[in-house]
Amino acid sequence: MQKPRPKEAPAPRPQRSSRESRGPNKGASAPFSISGDEKVSETLAKPTDNGASQRTEVVATRSDTEPAVIVFGYNERRVPQAAWFSNAEADLAIRAARLMGLRVLMITDEPHRELAARLRQGQVYAADRTFAPAVQRELFDKLSALAGPVAASSPAEITAGKDEAASRPASWQAIAVGALVIAHESHEDGWWEAIVVAVENDQLVLRWRDYARTPCVRRGRFDVALLPPVTA
Repeated sequence: MQKPRPKEAPAPRPQRSSRESRGPNKGASAPFSISGDEKVSETLAKPTDNGASQRTEVVATRSDTEPAVIVFGYNERRVPQAAWFSNAEADLAIRAARLMGLRVLMITDEPHRELAARLRQGQVYAADRTFAPAVQRELFDKLSALAGPVAASSPAEITAGKDEAASRPASWQAIAVGALVIAHESHEDGWWEAIVVAVENDQLVLRWRDYARTPCVRRGRFDVALLPPVTA
C-alpha cells in the first residue's frame, strides 16, 4: 500500500520589523519591491545622523535576500529541477538537498548569478516539486557544466551525500540539527525515522528519512522518540 503524503509543515511566521512595531504605517499595506540601485540612492540622498548604519543595514538586507546557493538535480521521474535560495535559507536548503540527493552550487561569481536570475526561488519547507521546480534542459546543462562532473565537483559545490550518518541524541535536550529521531506520522501509519533539519525553540522541523521529497513536518521536541545509540 502506498504511503500517504505527510502533512506539510507551516511556513515560519514572518518577523515584524522594528519599524512596524512602533506604530501603524500610512499608505499601501501590500508588499512592494525596490531595486537595489534605488535603495542606495535613496539612502545617500537623505543623510541622517546614523547614515552609515542605515547604509550597512541596506547592504545586509540585500545580502540576506539575494541568491546564495543553487540546488539542482533530477526528481524521481528524472525530470531536471533547480532553484535558488537566499543566504538566510541556505543552511536549511543545503540540508534538505542532501537528503533528496540533489547537488548544491554556491553562488560565487557573475556566471552563477546570471543562472540564478533565470531560476525561481525555492521553498525550503515544501515538497520536492516546489522545493526545486522543473527547469529547461538547456539551463540544467549549464548548471551541470559549471558544477563539473559528479565525481569531480568544482570547489563551489557542496558534495556531501544524503546517506551521511546521522547522530542519535542521548536525550531530548541533546536533539540538534542532523539528529535522527522517530516521529509519529499518523494513526494509520505509525512512527517513522526522520532527520532534524532545523530547530526553532522547542519545535523540530523534520524531513522523513525515507521520504525526503515530501514536505517537512513540525513536531515538538518531546513529541519524538529517541533511537538507541549505535554500538561498536
